[in-house]
Amino acid sequence: MKVSIVTTALMASTLVAQETRDVSYPDFAAPAGLKTLGAASTRNGVLRLTPSRAMERGAAWRMEKLPVREGFATAFHFRISDRNGLGPGADGFAFVIQNNGPNAIAGRGASGGFAFGHAQSDRNKPAIANSLAVFFDTFQNNEDTSGNSISICTNGDRKQMSWPPPRLGINWAPRVDLKDGATHEARIEFVPPLLSVYVDDELAVRAPVDLARMVGADGAAYVGFTASTGEGFENHDILDWRFRPRVNSIAYTVGTEISFSKFDCLPTKSLCTPSEAMVEETAPGQFHVVLPAHLPWSAAIPNPEGLAVEIRNPRGTACWDVAANACGSPGNRPEDAPGGLRHRTARGRTAFAINDRDYADNQGYYEFEAVLVRPRP
Repeated sequence: MKVSIVTTALMASTLVAQETRDVSYPDFAAPAGLKTLGAASTRNGVLRLTPSRAMERGAAWRMEKLPVREGFATAFHFRISDRNGLGPGADGFAFVIQNNGPNAIAGRGASGGFAFGHAQSDRNKPAIANSLAVFFDTFQNNEDTSGNSISICTNGDRKQMSWPPPRLGINWAPRVDLKDGATHEARIEFVPPLLSVYVDDELAVRAPVDLARMVGADGAAYVGFTASTGEGFENHDILDWRFRPRVNSIAYTVGTEISFSKFDCLPTKSLCTPSEAMVEETAPGQFHVVLPAHLPWSAAIPNPEGLAVEIRNPRGTACWDVAANACGSPGNRPEDAPGGLRHRTARGRTAFAINDRDYADNQGYYEFEAVLVRPRP
């Protein structure tokens, strides 16, 4: 069975004609470069992450790290069948990005093979640290709203892991019945900073994502699949897989590119969002500014003479309307559409903000140098 990856217009227009380390498994009859762990195996051209048996976990990783930071498109067909036990059938599978290595695997039961151990016998099993997972969840646990959901999840470092894993975005009621035994296509596109998940060509969930902790210095990570069963169990099958990186062509960058800031990110935001603005005078009339997206006019520099302000070395990403793909970068001119870096001078100070909309739901930040410019004599 073959998959045709249909990327967004933006991705299609920015892929460059060079070696991109594409992944192509039309089937898994001879899966070169793929490592399976736990209960996962390849047989009859199918990657079976777990068989329909109680308390299993499985994982499969591309052994070569793949470029993910600049964006990617991936697609695969999956089938969940032979449902038994609680549910009937559990617990689901995940597409996962991580930087721990090709031996990574986590708990059984509700953990999906990537999250903190949730099954009674797996309570102390750690999650795959600093990973990002698109979880196709097929069982309703006590903390869930349904037993058929699609979510974008993340795990922090080993000291931050919790149950359930933080959900950056979730669809509790997708149209697709994930475990109906039919073959379905999943398509995942990352055009920084937005990760979009489609099933059978219908958008299921979208969220802004900061891959800073999931990639190495080269912007690459290990990519693959995990799955698990508990007291409910089912076959989790991947029938084929395509992956295509987006190479060196983004118009703006995520927090990964910011190398000189040190601050904590708000846990309630998908993109790294500082809790407060930071302003540091680095030279007379020159200031280093970190501007959170969710605070209105939160950063200001002294400007008693009302001088012009020049913005230098701007970077970062902010989102203010994820449903509308509304994210931007500080490279926009202040007079441009929302997303540009705004500044205004009054009462001896120049203040900065990101767009002119409601601020509370914004996330991300901009970072730049603000320089007071004296007119030439």
